Amino acid sequence: MGAYDFNFALSADETFVPNPDQVRALQALMPKEPFALAPKANDRAAWGRWQQDPFGQRVLANARELAAQPFPDYNNTTWLASLEQQSVTQINAALGLARKRQAVFLLAEAIHDAGEFLGVIESDAHAISKVNTWTHPGNDLKRLNYDLKTMEPDLVTVHFTETLALTDYLLEDRLPASLRTLIREETHRRVFAPMRQRIETGRDLYWWIIVKHNWSSVCLFCVAHAAVALLPGAADRAWWLAFAQNNVLNFRDSFTDDGFCTEGVSYWGYGFGHYIFMSELLRVATGNTIDLLTEPKMARAARFPLRTEIQPGVYPAFADCGIDACPPLWARLWPDNRIGTTQLPVAPVAAGIDPLADLGTGTEALIWMFRTREPRKSVQLSTPPELRNWFEQSSLLICRPAPATTSRFSATLLGGNNGVNHNHNDLGTFTVVLDGRTLVLDPGLETYSYRTFSEKRYDSQLLNSYGHPVPRVAGRLQEAGPEWRTRVLAKEFSADTDRMVLDLRGAYDVAGLRKLEREFLYDRRGAGSLTITDRVEFVEPAAFESALITLGKVTVEGAQIRLDDGKAAIIADVTVEGAALELSTDTITQPPHPTRIALRCAGDVRTAVIRTVFRPV
Repeated sequence: MGAYDFNFALSADETFVPNPDQVRALQALMPKEPFALAPKANDRAAWGRWQQDPFGQRVLANARELAAQPFPDYNNTTWLASLEQQSVTQINAALGLARKRQAVFLLAEAIHDAGEFLGVIESDAHAISKVNTWTHPGNDLKRLNYDLKTMEPDLVTVHFTETLALTDYLLEDRLPASLRTLIREETHRRVFAPMRQRIETGRDLYWWIIVKHNWSSVCLFCVAHAAVALLPGAADRAWWLAFAQNNVLNFRDSFTDDGFCTEGVSYWGYGFGHYIFMSELLRVATGNTIDLLTEPKMARAARFPLRTEIQPGVYPAFADCGIDACPPLWARLWPDNRIGTTQLPVAPVAAGIDPLADLGTGTEALIWMFRTREPRKSVQLSTPPELRNWFEQSSLLICRPAPATTSRFSATLLGGNNGVNHNHNDLGTFTVVLDGRTLVLDPGLETYSYRTFSEKRYDSQLLNSYGHPVPRVAGRLQEAGPEWRTRVLAKEFSADTDRMVLDLRGAYDVAGLRKLEREFLYDRRGAGSLTITDRVEFVEPAAFESALITLGKVTVEGAQIRLDDGKAAIIADVTVEGAALELSTDTITQPPHPTRIALRCAGDVRTAVIRTVFRPV
């Protein structure tokens, strides 16, 4: 569906059909009737307690506000316009609102049980069913799904399917019989029938079944949850659950052994959040016999946000990640609050922090409401921030000040390779954070478009290395692909300083590049400092420059640069060996339009050193 995503076929000796013994074993453990991650709405003891809760009141107010609005322009006309205009703006807005309405109306009706939203639930479902395909136009460039020549469910399709199935399961006979029939017909036609046919034949299998990124956990969970909630046959429910259990392990493989998420902080929330859902679904199905989160690697993955938080509420923005991204609070707290959690050293969540205020109104709401020990008495792991976190397999270093330091000056460095999920060409990128303000930054993801996941992905200045604080070598940017990588040449950690040296030659296709090293020296003594030293050597003289990326105000005085965002400021002192220094600024062409400051050698050089020392003002 993207530029490099292709369906596939299995050889004659391979199959993704679940083993019959596994299916029978699951069926023996599973509830005899359809089930889900929440009780049915007729369990008023479970649902009614949320009526007067601030969360339940917020859901009701949101539902009434949405019900007063017409159904959004999610229809065939908007779908076709998106494809024809190569624009996702209108379709994405309409899709987001249609999905939000589905979830909010369902939750409001289940909590308050007054029949107030049954009519709009029905009319919205009919409107959604009239769209030729739920597959996003960006994933159906040849209109094969729209023209009903194939059925290739994507993220949009599986989310619609899950919520419709939950609507049928939770509300049951509150819904008109005709609507329940429509739900079964549409989910069967768009998801269950085409998927099962391909799985059983091994032909034209959907590419996302085997990928090692968020599509795996999201699609597999949504299909499995829909199946166990909607399908009448116990054997069928067990079959789909077994299929999802077997293949969601591909998502597990997207993490390194130390729990690092190469997709970045934002997609940890989405992808790992659905892995949590899948884990809970298996626990519900098997009476806690199967628990995907007890595996040591995924237990470490669950703590990824804890280990990557640079300063309170500040996270690195590598990969397709918003510059102000913060992992969902419910997911960060999940390891310490889910039913059956082993009690580690925990403390109450800080006053003023309300996990339910941070909840959406989809499955995350259901599992927090019904699958945590005490939803209104959340706890969190009691552990002070470490001086550093080092993810060796991905070469991410996060450096923090000592506990007694008055100035909160932190920094990060990222190596690895340029072939990870949601990759940016950013090897050697670094950030500088002072008192919660990121003053040298990775500018994060671009606004998604038809180009974002095409062969022209790296035309974007936010995604190629021009928009990152990394060198430009002989006029060339970094290359894309897993073969373009860094090597760690030195690593020295102590109570006072953290030093790393990366070999960056492997990121650039430059003939005659003998040496390109980036040294990162973080000093946590006093107010703190960071020194970035780039050393280059060519066979023949060539152009060389380093760069800083910032959203702050830039003031240049000689070889000193001040970066100030109005709340924090740092000074960068730049020196060059082997050439004179030239400084220039440029504005990145895409939002949020950060400033790129080029630290350039004047004229071509055979050897040069560019050293930049950052200190708090």
